[in-house]
Amino acid sequence: MVLGAARPQAAGSFRPDIEGLRGVAILAVVGCHCGIAWCTGGFVGVDIFFVLSGYLITGLLASEYAATSRIDFPGFYARRARRLLPACILMLAATALFAVLFLSPQEMIITGRAARAAGLYFSNVYFDRSAADYFAPNLQANPLLHTWSLGLEEQFYLVWPLLLFGAYRGARGVPRLIGILAAVAALSFACCVYATRNIPSVAFYELPARAWEFAAGGVLALISSAQASGHSRRAAALGVLGLGTILGTCLLLKGGGDFPGWIALFPVGATLALLHAGTLAPRNAMSRMLGSAPMQYLGSRSYAWYLWHWPCLVAVRTFLPEVTLGGRIAAAIAALLAAELTVRFVEQPVRENRALIARSTLSLRVAAGATLLTVGVTSALVLYAGRQLSIDSAFHTLTAASTDIADISLKACVSEGPAMQVNTCTFGPPTAQRTIVLFGDSHAVQWVNPMRTAANLEAWRLVTVMRFGCAASDINPHRLSGSRDQCAQWRSRALQMILAMRPSAVVMASYTGATIHGFQAEEPMSRAELQTGTQHTMQVLAQAGIPVVLLRDSPIPPFDVPQCIARNTPKPDAAASCGFDPAGALDAAAFAAEQAAAAGLPNVYFLDMTDQICPRNSCPAMRHGLIVYRDDNHLTGSFAESLAPVLRARLFDLLRNVQYQSAARVPT
Repeated sequence: MVLGAARPQAAGSFRPDIEGLRGVAILAVVGCHCGIAWCTGGFVGVDIFFVLSGYLITGLLASEYAATSRIDFPGFYARRARRLLPACILMLAATALFAVLFLSPQEMIITGRAARAAGLYFSNVYFDRSAADYFAPNLQANPLLHTWSLGLEEQFYLVWPLLLFGAYRGARGVPRLIGILAAVAALSFACCVYATRNIPSVAFYELPARAWEFAAGGVLALISSAQASGHSRRAAALGVLGLGTILGTCLLLKGGGDFPGWIALFPVGATLALLHAGTLAPRNAMSRMLGSAPMQYLGSRSYAWYLWHWPCLVAVRTFLPEVTLGGRIAAAIAALLAAELTVRFVEQPVRENRALIARSTLSLRVAAGATLLTVGVTSALVLYAGRQLSIDSAFHTLTAASTDIADISLKACVSEGPAMQVNTCTFGPPTAQRTIVLFGDSHAVQWVNPMRTAANLEAWRLVTVMRFGCAASDINPHRLSGSRDQCAQWRSRALQMILAMRPSAVVMASYTGATIHGFQAEEPMSRAELQTGTQHTMQVLAQAGIPVVLLRDSPIPPFDVPQCIARNTPKPDAAASCGFDPAGALDAAAFAAEQAAAAGLPNVYFLDMTDQICPRNSCPAMRHGLIVYRDDNHLTGSFAESLAPVLRARLFDLLRNVQYQSAARVPT
């Protein structure tokens, strides 16, 4: 995200209201990432920046073309390089140094790859691919996650001048030019809505689904150039509507579910309203407020603050996994101080360097050299971390733990992706008289090993019905874009398949919305929602006479356990430093809601294995000589397997008391 990167160069063209609008946007983003409760939708600040970039870049290029009938491409790209590259490279270098000093080799590799992608301005593509991998490391823990918007915006800068130049040559008139850009925006918006529903990571990270936000700003720039000023009443109304919509969106949007999609029309439209208000009446009340000294200051530091705020938040969480809101705000203030120093001693000297300004080719050569150096250094970081992993046996164990999921074919046994087919796998003796179904999401997958062992010993057949990200209960705890409808469709088909099997019992195991620690403010799933959704699934099974055992969700660590052990490996007992308190890891209210959901339903039982994971009110990182968790919320397959004897005893003691209905009704 290029905050403030496209300021007009012509004398007298600077608009204080736009600088202040950048200040609003960066406050929204930082507030959201700090986890401030009333700023859950603050991530829309990124969309504000996208619109501003489209508006300002289009205005600059249109003015240049109107004056010279050409676009100076080397000059344009040289200005962008002088403005963006120095601060970004400084941040990447500091983050790489932090990784070497404080992170584990696995984290160094992840950080190095992200830094390399950021140096090439392709980190949005990198994170899109990472998001598509359900078992990839938690993106929230990557100190360079925020660079996805830098990549996306730089790609816009690469493509947009060429498209605008071609449109000017083909349109032969501003009205037709506006029509061409509006068509680009409409096509991209359609792509965005479709992808949000079907391929959410593409909708969020990729330029084709986000280009309409830039294009909308560009269309307004061309329209505004022909608008006369002086419409103070209209400007006042637009200003109030625009800022009110931005603030309302920050307050009312809860997490990123179903975003961007059509919901992004609100922050985009609000930004357009504020920009147009400033064109119609530059001295309207809202523009004066945006142009105030504090907002001007934040706007002028917005790019640098954006660069530093996320690495600072990740760094503080590395040392203080359960850092409070006050601690996160302090980290954000420290990032603002770093931004001030960056602007004063890096950004301004480079941007105002007379030799670079006078020679665009020199700027581009320096930029190319800096980019190659960044790629080389970050590649060396990846190689260095990989060598550490190869020569230290302790790291081999930790790497194995991070990929220790279950002894099954995930591709064959677990449903995922846009397809709605229900993948199942069957284990156990072919002559088994009874069948038990394991039903749920990845928190069901983690119990496959002990469930299979227990079923085999009891001479039962085990059938798995699982999908990544989709709970057995009719809920959407992950709040993922597009997941609600997809999970509902899959769950309906899965239940039909289970009813057709007529199993002797169903074990429901799912993630129930206990907080997986991150920074972006997000409203957790309500207990009422969990109770209602759990009751719905239980009713379907109970009405068919199928006994249900709900397996309580496992405690959620406040950090990635193998990575914590890896960071503490030089210590004599690294694992002892990575235990945690179960009080904050268990969601008692969630389990109570699930128990309440069973009220009045026959043959519903509850199985709680917490005492085997966290004995004596403590959650150790290692038990039975095994690493307990493979990340920040899933048990390792090996540790789960070690619990098979206890799981077997508890589960089948419950099922021995079942009174099976002789003529159960199968609901439609």
